[in-house]
Amino acid sequence: MNSKAAFRVSQGGLKDDYIFAQMHFHWGADSAQGSEHTIDGVRYPLEMHIVNYKASYGNLGTAVQKPDGLAVLGVMFEVSNTDNAALTPLVNALANITDAGALAEVATAYPLQAFLPKDTEKFYRYEGSLTTPTCNEAVIWTVFDTPVEVSESQLNALRAIKTEDGNKLINNYRPPQPLNNRKVLVSGVGNSADSVSMKKMSLALYVMSTMTVIMMNM
Repeated sequence: MNSKAAFRVSQGGLKDDYIFAQMHFHWGADSAQGSEHTIDGVRYPLEMHIVNYKASYGNLGTAVQKPDGLAVLGVMFEVSNTDNAALTPLVNALANITDAGALAEVATAYPLQAFLPKDTEKFYRYEGSLTTPTCNEAVIWTVFDTPVEVSESQLNALRAIKTEDGNKLINNYRPPQPLNNRKVLVSGVGNSADSVSMKKMSLALYVMSTMTVIMMNM
């Protein structure tokens, strides 16, 4: 994808434009687990990460070596009685993924913004790491407070994906880690003892193209 035409994230306290690199999901064996973040002690069954690299660093490989190299958007999903329409093309494509490492083309192009919650003004912000090896301390995290919906059947489609040894790919999440003196900021006025109030800000999300390829795991 041409970086000039890519999905970009800026403002909301970020000091540069960040360019979309990839997105992936983390989920559990059942709907009582799966998210890597908790909000007010609530664990969600699915968490999506939209990974973006700092434009001035030029590429993902360089950015991941820098303390402010990545801006990752975290979106929580809660169980609904109806399917999430944005996930439907992806879930349909999963039927063609029968072996580990297999690739499937998503039949319908759709904007990344369709995956985001309607309210993007309320979010949590902290400086941390990638949640998968090598866990580089290179991430400015933005975790949205408002979850989006996903059906149990859509979650089961994710849980049916197989690993290299033929087992179901489940529980591919890292549990919440100690704060280690990090400050968690919240847009607007925070009530949590672990949060520091931050002046209300809005992320600018520029959807300048659509995405046709999704990485399932990172």
